[in-house]
Amino acid sequence: MKRTRNAILNAATQLFAQKGYAGSSIREICQAAAITKPVLYYHFRSKEHLYEELMLDIFNQTRKNLLLLSSFHGSLRDRLILYVSSEFNNSKKDPNSVRLLFRMMFSPEGGYPHFNFVQEFKRERMEIAKFIKEKNEDGIFRDPELISTALMGMMLIEILEYFFTGRRTLTRRNAEKLVDLLLPFHREAEITLPAGIGKRGRA
Repeated sequence: MKRTRNAILNAATQLFAQKGYAGSSIREICQAAAITKPVLYYHFRSKEHLYEELMLDIFNQTRKNLLLLSSFHGSLRDRLILYVSSEFNNSKKDPNSVRLLFRMMFSPEGGYPHFNFVQEFKRERMEIAKFIKEKNEDGIFRDPELISTALMGMMLIEILEYFFTGRRTLTRRNAEKLVDLLLPFHREAEITLPAGIGKRGRA
């Protein structure tokens, strides 16, 4: 059952990414998944329901990554690098899902069934901000949410470059570079702390 459901989702992802939602028919999805229409409708009520479940599965993968990060006890730098690296790896493993997300986000109004991806990205941003707040005992990071937004924005640019140019941008080394673009502000702030305030090691 699960294998069949995944086959349907994979076929729909590829077709939606290549041809768009409106341009992909139930018949084409069934052909690509090597199933019949009754089998598809056993798992999904309609093409719109299939799309909604597909989007939830895509964002659930990021939620799983964030859940793993919540139990990671390393430094803030290591935690953020792990987050970015995980998102990079997911993009390489499942390029059709990323292409679908980009196509959906930049499509004209009504090109796809409504899905509140803005809320999903906001939830992700708030989780990253929470990680930063946990390491912010001295109040050095004045706006963890802004730092989270900046990191996600830079990560998105790297992923876009990968898909548009094919360059090897989704590497751990680049994940480290993105994180270190933000953390120097932390280290500089530590250096300029008033006398008498203890300096902590690198976050």
